[in-house]
Amino acid sequence: MVDGNEVDERRLLRLLWVRAYLPNLLFATGQGAIIPVLAIAAKHLGASTSVAALVVALNGLGTMLMDVPAGWVVAHVGERRSAMVATAMLLSGLVVCFYAHDVGFLGLGIFIQATGWSIWSLVRLTNISRITTATTRGRAISIFGGVSRGGQVIGPFLVAALATKGSVRVSFVIYIIFAAVGWIWLESARDRSDAGATHTSAIGFRPVKIIKTHRHDFATAGVTTYVLGVLRSSRQVVLPLWGAHIGLDVKQVALLYGISSVLDVSLFYPSGSISDRYGRRAVALPCIGLLAVGHLLLPFTHSYSTLLLVGMILGFGNGLGAGIVMTLGADRAPAEGRPAFLSLWRLVSDSGAASGPLIDGALIGAFSLGLAAPVVGVIGLLATLYTWHFLEETQELKIKERTIASD
Repeated sequence: MVDGNEVDERRLLRLLWVRAYLPNLLFATGQGAIIPVLAIAAKHLGASTSVAALVVALNGLGTMLMDVPAGWVVAHVGERRSAMVATAMLLSGLVVCFYAHDVGFLGLGIFIQATGWSIWSLVRLTNISRITTATTRGRAISIFGGVSRGGQVIGPFLVAALATKGSVRVSFVIYIIFAAVGWIWLESARDRSDAGATHTSAIGFRPVKIIKTHRHDFATAGVTTYVLGVLRSSRQVVLPLWGAHIGLDVKQVALLYGISSVLDVSLFYPSGSISDRYGRRAVALPCIGLLAVGHLLLPFTHSYSTLLLVGMILGFGNGLGAGIVMTLGADRAPAEGRPAFLSLWRLVSDSGAASGPLIDGALIGAFSLGLAAPVVGVIGLLATLYTWHFLEETQELKIKERTIASD
């Protein structure tokens, strides 16, 4: 006899595949196509290595600056209409990137598409957080993270298959096509389930109040979230730049990044299961630790094969933390003001994502590429100790909530 909870969980997952996972796979494939080549695209337009790292930082900066406004948009117009706005901004930015003939216009295009990605990501996270429970959230969000990583696998391999030697514009074309198809898929799903939640969410959109109320969450799990953003975005900068430094071309870098992402995506469901069964620390700690170790080892690679090994360490670490940032936020998100809280949570994560390339660019400019990665690795090791000591588990949060409610 099938348990009723299992039936409900299967129904929920089917719903999520249609309304969240598959459209996000298409968008993530586009992201996967451009991320490994952004720094190389900037260098092809005459940028120095440090400037190329700063251009990549615009991807995180645009996402970060749009996080809180994205929360306002989702709260006031709903998830479905917000997805339309996000797609329009994404496509506009990608068109600018495709036609860019200097670094300035490339940076502008990257920034615009990043603001669209910010809205899109918040729409999907709000939807999943709203319709899942604490006992299914880890798996539901880890699948979402795994689907995103699946796109990051497919995208680089598409670039490797379609790009001619030295060509980077094909990556922007891939993203344009997949984003358009993803939006059409989402529209065909006809998700109107957020209609009743929009008014309540808009009333609860008070970012300053939420920061005060949840300041402990931001000071503990928020630090873990921030440093994970730094490590993950730094990986996207130093791995391709080091590949170019040791003489690899665009196709080799894209292929290496894709192979690393295969290992990454293979761990998404085990990660979610471990998270739900053994707690959030059980995936957050090895995730941060291995990303830190990968950064420390990067300068010791001098060939495609050794760089691939380090890329696999980074991919394995990143895969262990599939969905952990979103899960930590969803665990702590209040029912009233959920879009506001999650937009602020994404701001913390995306601040880290913007900081990673900025830290790399500053270190590369002042010292060298070989020093940038180890410094970020040391930051990661310190964050591992901090997470081990301060990160609260879901059950601890529930006990705290009951205590506050009884006072």
